[in-house]
Amino acid sequence: MRLHVDYLRIPVAVIGLAMFWFAAAALAETKTPAFSSTPAAVKSRLDNVRRLVSTSSGAQRIADGNNASAKSGQATARAHLDKAEAAYEAGDMATAQRELQLATEAMFGAIREMGTGKAGIEKKHREFDSKAESVDTLLNAVERVAKEKGGLKKVEARAAEIRQKAAQAQRLERSGKADPARDMLDAAYEEAKVELEKLREGETLVRSLNFASAEEEYHYELDRNDTHQMLLKVLLEDKAKQAGAKKMIDGFVDKSSEFRAKAEREAAGGNHKSAVKNLEEATRYLQRAIRSAGVYIPG
Repeated sequence: MRLHVDYLRIPVAVIGLAMFWFAAAALAETKTPAFSSTPAAVKSRLDNVRRLVSTSSGAQRIADGNNASAKSGQATARAHLDKAEAAYEAGDMATAQRELQLATEAMFGAIREMGTGKAGIEKKHREFDSKAESVDTLLNAVERVAKEKGGLKKVEARAAEIRQKAAQAQRLERSGKADPARDMLDAAYEEAKVELEKLREGETLVRSLNFASAEEEYHYELDRNDTHQMLLKVLLEDKAKQAGAKKMIDGFVDKSSEFRAKAEREAAGGNHKSAVKNLEEATRYLQRAIRSAGVYIPG
């Protein structure tokens, strides 16, 4: 199973309604600077940039925080602002505008480094906790499948190593080192997916064994269906929130549920051979649901 999951990180700088126009202007400048070079226009912009760098809510968060990268960006912005003010006093408006542009870019970069204040920090905590729970769920699946396939000690040992990495990430996060903690947790998540991928890639070998009875095969397929449901929940929780993908996924899940319900009715009536076929179909619809959100899974 080859998994391709894209993560979109969108940093947002919230610096108050008073800075809204300035943010829009900064975005426009990155394409085509079009500010007037008259002394009055430059003076007005100097005042705006000075507020951005020194007294805006974003500047205050940087000053109150301990993000070294953000503080460095703010210092760079101040240096460009000083050069802009010197150029303005010397009557060099073109240089003043260039330095103001550089100050603006540096400061917005610094603000993005800080995130979005208390709400942003809390959101990061929630996202971290959710990812940590997903890592734990994946590793539970790895360990369970390993046991199903005869107690694969190397796989179980590997799962234990990944758990240690996830635990270390959680300790880092609690100590306030959010960025390295998230990087480490993301790595643990990817490693857990790879381990589960390896186990499921070998599934056809397990399937080639002769089952003692149709009932035994039914219970195997039932467990396989449960595993795919778990994968859908854990691996696609972010993509499932997208409206278009969610509609398609829900359709496949509904079809899967219909086939599983039919299989369970047949098994209850003793017709395990037919129940197996319907469970296989139920699992195929779950595989389609996973693929519809951009995650490749064979089968």
